[in-house]
Amino acid sequence: MVSLNDLTVPLLDKLAKECNIPFKKSYKKKEKIELINAANVEDSKLQELIQKYLAIKKSEKKPKNDLILELKGRIRLLEEQVKFLMSKISVSEVKLSDEEDREIITITSDLRDIKRFVKSVIKPGESISIDELIEIRELQKIPLITLKHAIYDLIDENVLGTGLEGKSRQKLGGKIKILTRIK
Repeated sequence: MVSLNDLTVPLLDKLAKECNIPFKKSYKKKEKIELINAANVEDSKLQELIQKYLAIKKSEKKPKNDLILELKGRIRLLEEQVKFLMSKISVSEVKLSDEEDREIITITSDLRDIKRFVKSVIKPGESISIDELIEIRELQKIPLITLKHAIYDLIDENVLGTGLEGKSRQKLGGKIKILTRIK
């Protein structure tokens, strides 16, 4: 035989509400059970309500294994989506064309093409702030970390010089505000 002890406190509250039994919020589970038992509720109706709320209690609980399997399935789906997106990024094609004596780059993850584009943007002897460089529409399509690697490579190859003074809000490596084309 099932008892009121098998129900949770929120389910006891619902059962009492259905039987028009008022509770104070400060009542503990034991006090609520005593009030329900003391109320003039038919035993058959009480047992029927207990069965109803026990069924709700059981349906609300999901076994841990089911939750774990569901989470594993979601993780697997996310991993597949990440793999798909990574394959799209690595397959991206590079299209370079001359327009007004400047090469236009569509999207790439190849450092050589990014370096070539940056060199075409900054003519020898010219300077550009990091803000201005990042605002170039074609470079906004490239991941920032890839652009940073390309710029650092150009600095290492002595193609670009760096400046710590300037009006750039953005900084490269926490210090570099201006890039100057050396050769």
